[in-house]
Amino acid sequence: MPGRPRQDHGSSDLINDHATGITRTPTFAKSTFAKSASLSPRTMANGVQFIPPQMDAHAGSTDKALRDSPVVGLFRDVGVLVTMLRQLPSIVSPFQTTDKTAELYPWSWLNMRDAILQSLLMVIEASMVLLAPVALFVSMFLFPGGLLVAMIALSYAVIYIISLPMQGPRVVNEQPKMGPNPRPDERWLFINGCVTGHVGLQQSVNRLSKTFGRPVIGIHNQSFGLFADLIECLIQRCLSYNTQDTRMAYEYVKSYLSDPNVNKVVLIGHSQGGIIVSMVVDRLLADLPIETVSKLEIYTFGSAASHFNNPRLTLQPKASPEGNDVNFSNPTSENVIPHIEHYCNEHDMVPSWGVMYSVQKLLDRRYSGKVFVRKGASGHMFNQHYLDPMFPLDGLETDGFQAQVVDVDEATAKRRESAAMAQKRKMRTDSGLSADGDVEFGDGQIMPVGLIVNGESKADPCISFVESNVHSAATARGKTVKELSRLWRYIDGKTPTPSAGDVNGISGAAATRAGP
Repeated sequence: MPGRPRQDHGSSDLINDHATGITRTPTFAKSTFAKSASLSPRTMANGVQFIPPQMDAHAGSTDKALRDSPVVGLFRDVGVLVTMLRQLPSIVSPFQTTDKTAELYPWSWLNMRDAILQSLLMVIEASMVLLAPVALFVSMFLFPGGLLVAMIALSYAVIYIISLPMQGPRVVNEQPKMGPNPRPDERWLFINGCVTGHVGLQQSVNRLSKTFGRPVIGIHNQSFGLFADLIECLIQRCLSYNTQDTRMAYEYVKSYLSDPNVNKVVLIGHSQGGIIVSMVVDRLLADLPIETVSKLEIYTFGSAASHFNNPRLTLQPKASPEGNDVNFSNPTSENVIPHIEHYCNEHDMVPSWGVMYSVQKLLDRRYSGKVFVRKGASGHMFNQHYLDPMFPLDGLETDGFQAQVVDVDEATAKRRESAAMAQKRKMRTDSGLSADGDVEFGDGQIMPVGLIVNGESKADPCISFVESNVHSAATARGKTVKELSRLWRYIDGKTPTPSAGDVNGISGAAATRAGP
């Protein structure tokens, strides 16, 4: 069965290609798009950076909760977030758009209503933060007693009342609802991010369904203003607090994964939704067999998550090349979740604090998945700044995001593997499993003293313990985004074909159109 018909921005007209069964946009869509191209975020990027997935063959990395206390993590997260507040205007830039599905489309009353309410909440919450020390002093020393409790209750009530118009059903479907599911063995779910009301969630679910030709369920991560959402992000990241939307998402995903008639569950998260997705994964890995969790695929956009766990199926290493006595070769096994991808805009404040900071700065932390970064691009709105430039509805671009040849960040890939192995070496030495010298592993491989200096491997990359990750990065050279992206191969109801390259995170398989 063909994928879902796709509409031109602002047009309800459709043209059906009877030879292929594919519904296309009319030819005048090109001129319509050309008129708005100067305003489109598609033109704001300067290439694509690709960070290969973390291999961590000997399980040296872990998430930050097992390396830092919650207090240390909280102070670090707050410090990093404060330094990035100067990028706050970038979350709505570029602002102008003629796309009626965009969150900032100015001629939509519901969009403007939510924008006004979010602006009002931001002013009120910023004032509360600035006046908090004064209020605390007054309530503790001048008028002790229940004044502080009353002030907190009043503040919460004001925020709650202003936010009410933006709330709606906690679970939504695409509108208009699709007919029979062209892929009955698949389930697609989406979790929205910060500053997103019910209207924004519905727009995102509709856009995802049109783009990928499948029914999509949206779980509403309710917003109570920018600063309230950021505080909730900090609590979720540092204290692993499961909000109501996290609990709902977990139940939905667990139910679908446990259904023997479902072979694939695709979970998409935007912004704070990335945190929720990472927490759901943590719980699923603890509660379900790995064969069941392996039906899951994960894709995030502008993720604020600080970690992404994805254990390897085995740590058995390959044999070292003949004559190589310092090689730490990675196993050929896959991870439990076979496909995780993260998409970011370089100057978007949220992923700068989330996925990009975790991958590029916290090198020994566990953050699984490929990372695609639109260099020079800004904006945090899901439809307007992510889906439209990365997975456009019109499909007319030949030089857009998906056609870009990636700039492979091989240095970061190597540093991450080196840092993970350095941590492994330190733990074995500190625990007395190895003397203060060469570290010998159970498989007979040896990591000599001085192999790692400041997170860099001194050995030649072709014989170093980071061999397969370096090879994985090298394999990505010269490839375009669409050759590396699995999500792209779902566009228009297509489905990816199996590819051996997918095991190591580098894939270029073709896609086939959804059948009946």
